[in-house]
This record gives sequence, C-alpha cells and structure tokens, in this order.
Amino acid sequence: MSIFHSTMSRREYMKSLGLLGAGIGGASLVAPVFHDLDELMASESAQIKRAWWIRNTEHPTVDIDWNLMKRHHGFHSTQSGVILARYAGGPAEYQAILAAGDKGVTDGIKNNTPGLTLRDNALGTVARGLGFTAARTDKFADTRLVGVKTPEQFGVPKWQGTPEENFRMMRAAMVFFGASHIGASELDADHKKLVGLYGDNIAESYWPFGSAPKWPPPTTVTQPIEFANQSTFSFDNATGLTKIPSNIPIFSISYTIPQSHEMFRTTPSSALFAAANITRYRLRENMRISTQGFVRMLGYQMMYDEPYRGIPSIAGAALTGLVENSRHTIMGISPEHGNTVGLYEVLTDLPIAHSPAIDAGIWRFCQSCGICAKHCPPEAIEKKGESEPSWETRPSSVTPKFGQIPGLGFDTEPEFFKAGRKTYWTDMISCQLFARGLPNRCQLCFGVCVFNNQYGAMIHDLVRQTVSVTPLFNGVFATAGETFGYGLKEGEKKEEWWDMELPAYGYSTGFYSKHGGYSRERPS
Repeated sequence: MSIFHSTMSRREYMKSLGLLGAGIGGASLVAPVFHDLDELMASESAQIKRAWWIRNTEHPTVDIDWNLMKRHHGFHSTQSGVILARYAGGPAEYQAILAAGDKGVTDGIKNNTPGLTLRDNALGTVARGLGFTAARTDKFADTRLVGVKTPEQFGVPKWQGTPEENFRMMRAAMVFFGASHIGASELDADHKKLVGLYGDNIAESYWPFGSAPKWPPPTTVTQPIEFANQSTFSFDNATGLTKIPSNIPIFSISYTIPQSHEMFRTTPSSALFAAANITRYRLRENMRISTQGFVRMLGYQMMYDEPYRGIPSIAGAALTGLVENSRHTIMGISPEHGNTVGLYEVLTDLPIAHSPAIDAGIWRFCQSCGICAKHCPPEAIEKKGESEPSWETRPSSVTPKFGQIPGLGFDTEPEFFKAGRKTYWTDMISCQLFARGLPNRCQLCFGVCVFNNQYGAMIHDLVRQTVSVTPLFNGVFATAGETFGYGLKEGEKKEEWWDMELPAYGYSTGFYSKHGGYSRERPS
C-alpha cells in the first residue's frame, strides 16, 4: 500500500488514466471535469450529502420484473436448517457439519491459531451483546416503550410534517441513534411482494421425513405475516401471527449499520471476522428501540425487523438507494461502506418521502470483476465469463438426499431463491454447507470485495468516481486491489488488528457529516 501511494501522485495517476485536460475515450465520459483531485474536492458538487457520482435512478440497476415476483415463504432460505439438512443427508449429517465448525473453534483456541486465539474468540463471543434480544413479542409496543408517552397522553395532536420534512427528521434522529444512513419508500403493491408470507427460519428438528415427522411446524415457529383490514399493527403471541395494516398507507425505512473492513479481511475461519459480522445486531438493538420510542411519542406506529427474514433488508436497501445488488446473490454493496454493512428495515405509518434507487456503477463493475467468485472455496458464485445475468434461478450443484419438502409452499416456489431479478445466482447450498463446517464460518467473498477498500486515500475516491461513469477501467481496478495488498490477511497478519488504531466500532461515522467542523471522511 505504501509503495502505491509514495511512487505515484494523484495527478500522475489521473494522467495515466487520461483524466487530465480535455480527455479522450473513456476519460471524456467523466463529468464534471476537474484538473486534479484537489480541485474536485473543493468543488460545489463535492459538498452534497452524497458524492456527485452516486446518481439517483428511477429503478435499481439490477432489472426487476414485478410480474414474476410474489410474496415468499421467509424460511425458504439456506439459513433454515431443515433445507440444508435435506441436502446434507438429514439432521444428523447436518449436525455433524455444525459440530466440525465448533470443533474448529476449540482447536483454534488450543493451538493459538491466528484469528482463532482465546482473545479472538472472547471478542467474537460477546460482540453480539450479552443483553441482545430478538424477542418475538412486542414488535410494535415493546415493554420498554411503556414509559414513552403518546401525544394523546399529553393532550396534544400528533406530529404533522410533510413527507420530505419527515424524511429529514427521521434521518437526523436515526443517525443520532446509531444508523449511518436511511432510505425510505411507501409500501406499494409491488413492494408488498417483498414482505414474507412467513417470517422465521425452521430448525432441522422439524424434519418432514422419517417415521415420526414433526411437519408442519406450528405457526409459532413459522411466524405468518398478513396484511389485514385494520389500522394498527398487531402480533398474537399465542399463534405467532403478525398483522400489517392494509387500509392505511405504510412506509418502509431502510437503514445501514456499517461493519469493520479490517476485521472482515481476516475471514474465513476467524473470530475477528465473526465479531465484526455479528456486532451489527448489538448496535441495531439500541438503534431500533430508540427509533420506535421516538416514533411513538410523535403519535405513530413502527414495526421493527422481526419476524426474522419477514422483511427483506437487502431488497429494501436497493429500492431506496442505500446499496446496489452485486454478483453475489445475497450481497448488497454500499457506495460508502462496501458490503461490510448491516442492512435493516422497519415499517411505520409515519408518512415519509421516497428516496430513489442509485447508480454508482457497482452492478456494472461486478459484471466485469468476479474477484469474489475467483476466491470462493466451494465455487458457489458464478464466475466471470462463465455466465450472464439471467431471470432463471440456478439450481444447486449439490444433489438433495431427500425428495421435495411437502407443503408450506415448497412445491410452488424455489427453496432458497426469490424469482423476479435478472442477476447472477449463487449456489447458496454449496456456500452454506461449506461455511457451516468452518470455525466462525466464511464470507470470504465479502473480505476480498474491491469495494471494501478504506477511504483514507484520495486514490480510492478517484477509482469510485471513475467506476461510476465508465466501465472501461473496471478490469484494471478489479485486480489492483489484490496487487496493492487490499485483500485478505492470512496467518499471523490476522492478529495485526489488535495493534491497529481504528475509530470507535471499527468504522468512520463521518461519511455524511457536513456541520460542526467534523472531518468529512467520505468519498466526494
């Protein structure tokens, strides 16, 4: 890294790409025109909340056919043990895979393996927060909110603001509570198709085959979700049924909680990576309860992102401009944070303005990159040059050991994909069966992603700006990350994290700051 920055100035690098002066070819596509990075950084276009090269679009950059899309079963996912067990050979075989991962943790501690030492695992174990709760009850009126009075209790009308005012208000509040950025959209007829028919995952203990099947699971496990002719959110603990109002406008708010780039570079088989990956839930817990209380005191309702997988966070984030989709089916990439970012979504009856989708060149870059696929150990991600984005979902290379799971929609839709996008389709069965046998799992694809480079150097800003307006240099940029040492850390280098001087939480909170004299550490 130091060699790269010390031997080539910003101006020299721009000149090497043909970005100085009038410019020709790909360089002529870059707008506005600046003579060097200092001029660009001082320009008026660099002072907006998001960088000039992050353009608003009417639709996400990945093609969507809403006619192909329908409400899905949230537990049709490779996070559901019952699905993975079907491919692994049954519950016993699946549990053996998990046991291998657990043994790897123990062995790593005993052998003082880099990334798996005692202190690494101590950090990874508590990163989620020992007080963390994902309770299925009180989704809309958490018991901790009882002390938050409503406008009615004060004897005043509820808050009245325009949708645009409400967006600015919610962004200010949620960023103060711990979010990095928010996006919003009304839950229209199309967006409703993204809300699951059921929310939760199913453990392999509800095995549908054999002499004593426990199928189907009770609704307290599957967590059904209905749009009901009522004006209030509701949840029935006895049945597990969530009801979302259908006779009043409902709005979704997506938000981001960043994660540590440096810790993700220690994946796979690393407790440091695991700590970075899971800590978003601890940070989310405080953020969302504060947001619920805030909205309640204004006189409105808010349903947070439970039941798990009931509200598709990546899809919501793509629709509202927080991320673009990527080569990896389940990866959303933020222009500011890369893919090391937690994505969540809440529902509310507070009217809030729509934030448009974005085009920062990320989806185009992924099509010409393929670094994540190149490094994927089980070769689950579609490789560069082997296929093109398609509407047709991709079957797993792993042959299931049992027949189709009966009932609950398994016979009418894919077990782990939701049709309606023209994209690459990662073999999530291969991905998860491999990852769950590792100590602290994998996500190597996240660690090697080009967009996870830090933002301290001006050259990274220039690369992102170029990527957003022309694909001509994408091949060069895709390999530059590895060439200049921004990839994974292996062996003893994983332990370097303990001696780094990093910001609180492992990421900068100054990406969007414009006021108060704070340093703006975001792309411009």
